[in-house]
Amino acid sequence: MKSSVNSGLIKKAKKGDGQAFGALIQSYERFVYNVVYRITGNPDDAKDVSQEAFIKAFKNFGSYNETWAFSTWLYRIAINTAVDHLRKRKNEISYEDYINEGKENYSVSVEEKVISNESLKYILKAVNTLDEDFKVVIVLKDIEGLDYKEISDIIGCPVGTVKSRLSRARGKLRNIIKLCKKGSDNI
Repeated sequence: MKSSVNSGLIKKAKKGDGQAFGALIQSYERFVYNVVYRITGNPDDAKDVSQEAFIKAFKNFGSYNETWAFSTWLYRIAINTAVDHLRKRKNEISYEDYINEGKENYSVSVEEKVISNESLKYILKAVNTLDEDFKVVIVLKDIEGLDYKEISDIIGCPVGTVKSRLSRARGKLRNIIKLCKKGSDNI
């Protein structure tokens, strides 16, 4: 259903209909924000980077090829914009807001919450230490749940490369987490 609605909006937007483009973007706004947020680790940066990605999409909409999935084209712009943002910033990203945001679960004991938050904190810090190529595939596969083909289309490399990067990224994460468990708290 979404693709047939999108194709109508895409045709209108290609003819310069700004409202159609806005409606098209609105249907992907939440997912783009979530992906960008997981890459930047900061809600304010995620808002800014998402908006920047939408502006880039609008400016480059003429280059969009309708044989591609619109979502893949848009996510690729968003990921590239987020990675560019990280490269510009080059300082440590805090995932504290993500750990605490909307994670209230009253059926879990306080002790379990603390252990869970600490584990998540180490994992997210470990993800933060990865090179951008590894970080992107971890976010898209393990956090967002995309399949290999979707990730391949978004980052513009073969499925085999995606699988290889994911395997190497997971191996690096395992090693980092093992070091943390041995008492080396320096992620």
